[in-house]
Amino acid sequence: MHAIRNTIFFMKEDAKQLKKKWGTLLLLFLFPLFLIALVLLLVAGILIPDEKDPIRVAIVDEDQTKESKLISKLLVETASGDSFLQITSASMEEAEQLMKEDKISTYFSLPPDFTEHLYDGESVTLPIVGNPARPVDSYLTKELIDSLARYIASAQANILTINEFAKETPMSREDRLEMMFSQFLDFTLFTLGKDKLVDEEVIMNAATSSPKNYYMVSGWFIALTVWILGVFNVLQSEERPSMTIRLRLLGVTERQRIFSRLFVSILCSMAFAMVLFIALIQFAEVDFYIIDYVRVFLFISLYGLTLASCFAVIGVWFRSGKTTLFLQCTLAAASVFLSGALVPVLYFPQSLQPLFPYIFSYSDLKWVMELVLEGRNYANYTVAAFQAFAFLLILFLSITWKERRRVS
Repeated sequence: MHAIRNTIFFMKEDAKQLKKKWGTLLLLFLFPLFLIALVLLLVAGILIPDEKDPIRVAIVDEDQTKESKLISKLLVETASGDSFLQITSASMEEAEQLMKEDKISTYFSLPPDFTEHLYDGESVTLPIVGNPARPVDSYLTKELIDSLARYIASAQANILTINEFAKETPMSREDRLEMMFSQFLDFTLFTLGKDKLVDEEVIMNAATSSPKNYYMVSGWFIALTVWILGVFNVLQSEERPSMTIRLRLLGVTERQRIFSRLFVSILCSMAFAMVLFIALIQFAEVDFYIIDYVRVFLFISLYGLTLASCFAVIGVWFRSGKTTLFLQCTLAAASVFLSGALVPVLYFPQSLQPLFPYIFSYSDLKWVMELVLEGRNYANYTVAAFQAFAFLLILFLSITWKERRRVS
């Protein structure tokens, strides 16, 4: 209880300190907004593609069965009305020529014996050839093919199950094959005819499909990071050794002072962030409910707790003010860059993609993006909570070890 009272007391003192520095806080609130707006406008202008230059993909049907022709036709028709993706049917020679002329980003083929392997339960491989000059477009197309492969696998499992039961009936082989084709047709029309494949898997690059809202949320996230860094350092103050000794004699530990500064910086930054977030949501005319605001508040609270804990750990291990500030700024910049707020994660090398879910800034921003841009009605806080708890534990152990070392 004594430790909690001390922490609350210093939180009140830190709040009074912030109140005295209202001019600095006002500048801290406004300056990042102007700077971030300029940077994001520049980045958005470079990364957002022109709608007149969509991603062009060619599909090569080497099987030439009614099943493969059906898939090719539906893929072409599904993407025909889209401004970001165009799929055309071509022969292998035509696709290779279009690739050499840089008229397509990628081509993929339905291999020979595609239908036979589908009905026999054998694995189906869809070869993809990407354009080296358009790696991002090729990656998007790979997502399309991966989605198509998943749908084919699901269709294959259903067809094989029906086929096994049909073999136990007196149905003739011709009737059984006709029924299998009918099932394949129904499944294909359901998955491709309703635009699920293209809309969900390829055009969900929110930076291009909804650039205004994407960079609006990105700018807000960057501003939140800058505010946490700024407020945390505004509360940082140099103390004389004599004052430190007096506080220690009164039962005040460094842990209590650091945690009070950490909580006040988070609360102040979140107050700034929520005011700006509500204004941006109203400006963007996004349908948002009270529960959605609560979800966003929880995510930024966990993000702020994790980031501020990292800043505090740096302050514990490095006593030089310049070194500490440099490392904290580096961490904040890395957090923003790796979150995908400045440059979408899609543009990073594919070899790095599996690492991003483990980066706290990426996972937290991803959920906020999904809540705002995709209208998610649920959220998973497990990873964010675990990361926040882990960094708080690291901070606690660091302070404890330093205090014991100082006493000894």
